[in-house]
Amino acid sequence: MRDIYDGVKNHFRDNPDVVISEGKGAQGLKHNNKMFAMFYKGDLTIKVKPETAAKLIDQGKGLPHDPGTGVPMKDRILIPASLKGSWISMCELSLEEVKTK
Repeated sequence: MRDIYDGVKNHFRDNPDVVISEGKGAQGLKHNNKMFAMFYKGDLTIKVKPETAAKLIDQGKGLPHDPGTGVPMKDRILIPASLKGSWISMCELSLEEVKTK
């Protein structure tokens, strides 16, 4: 069975700066042992600077990410499966932002 995240995983598979976290627990992409992109209920959540998150949400490129607390996180956005075509470029953006933090 094909995984909705296969394209993202394959893109980053040979990147020495990225570890693909699969299996039990949180699944996604890590840099320096910290998750920067998380595979979340068929969608994708990425970590970016708060100002980048606000800009991307305003541009309609993602949605505020609420992890279930009722309060959206300022440095995360949810990119729904309907915008799957942008997942790789959004993960690249997230990786660059966490590398320069």
